[in-house]
Amino acid sequence: MAILYITYDGLTDPLGGSQIIPYLKGISSHQKNIVVLSFEKSERLKYVYKSTIKVMESDSIKWYPLHFTKDFGIVGKGWDLVRMYIMAFFLTYKYKVKIVHARGHPSAQVAYFIKQLLGAKLLFDFRGLWVDERVDKGGWDLSRFSHNFQYNFFKRLEKKILSKSDHVVVLTDEVVDEVVKLGVSDVSKVTTIPCCADFDHFFLSSDTLKIKARAMVNISKKSFVIGYLGSVGNMYLLDRFLYFFKIVAKIRSDCCVFLITHDVSKIKALVESNLPDSLHDSVYIKSANRDEVPLLISAMDLMVSFILPSYARMAASPTKIAECFAAGVPVIANDGVGDIAKIVNKLDGGKIVNPFSDEDLMKVSHELDKIVAKGGYRLREVSRPILGLELANKRYKSVYEKLI
Repeated sequence: MAILYITYDGLTDPLGGSQIIPYLKGISSHQKNIVVLSFEKSERLKYVYKSTIKVMESDSIKWYPLHFTKDFGIVGKGWDLVRMYIMAFFLTYKYKVKIVHARGHPSAQVAYFIKQLLGAKLLFDFRGLWVDERVDKGGWDLSRFSHNFQYNFFKRLEKKILSKSDHVVVLTDEVVDEVVKLGVSDVSKVTTIPCCADFDHFFLSSDTLKIKARAMVNISKKSFVIGYLGSVGNMYLLDRFLYFFKIVAKIRSDCCVFLITHDVSKIKALVESNLPDSLHDSVYIKSANRDEVPLLISAMDLMVSFILPSYARMAASPTKIAECFAAGVPVIANDGVGDIAKIVNKLDGGKIVNPFSDEDLMKVSHELDKIVAKGGYRLREVSRPILGLELANKRYKSVYEKLI
């Protein structure tokens, strides 16, 4: 039986390395005829095509990469979608596909078409409330007619796809009831699989690794390091992160911040506008690939994840939480984002605060050593059963058993 896996995100993207390829390898352990259709950035495909195709072939996965259209705005996206429809139809017909595994909303549109036309089952890997995220991230301004039209069109399409899906995978328990309201016929057709980390890739931090990682970015081994991991954007509240750093810096002179991100220039601009000159030398920024991140996380004493709460955020599962827990690094985070608060409290993996409350930030700034003490081997071991790649593999296997 053949399975077609469609993703608009590329396998060669950083996200592909952490959240697509590991899952595909897990699925290939119990499904032997997997065909992957993905959209790849030309600049990344040029450098890592050979290594990626080698990984795919080692697990007998057939990979059909198409070039992602970087320019031309909505026209470019429309062109990609047309090609996705055509190629998905061709692959389904060629390999006699019985299940289409659609990662995200654009892929699900195509999978819905294939289901209606050729009768293949539809597994909707619902990566979030994509339509509402477009509004949250500023992509759509609902006061504009064209954006409001697109929003309503895609919300109706989302409902139709959910109602016809044979199974839906979501990232959080928090969003399960919502997807049922949005169209899933029965809650038994919904499985929660959070963004998990490969605990064999993200190793436990140690004093030796901490010194080595800090030396790579010239951070003193005696510093108290508050970390940040990931992208930059309005929803990630970097201004509140830096404001928190200002509070901590007044209390302890040994404090610095270390940000691992590809958005280096954006971070530098935020530092210029949010921190006094006296603190600029206490900010360390490093762009890193997936293989470099595990060691660099070891430089942190704790990691801060402030994300703007919203309706769409109930479906979010930040991978960085799992990655830091795998390294034994505790986190300071906020409520209102997926299952984060529930997980942090259950594992005693850090502290939940309100990033908009000066009182909360001041209070937690006096508790940093207590929070750091929550990390280490214990945190890694208690988090692995609920955030490790093994959980994702087990649950995907269960989903496929229901569909076969």
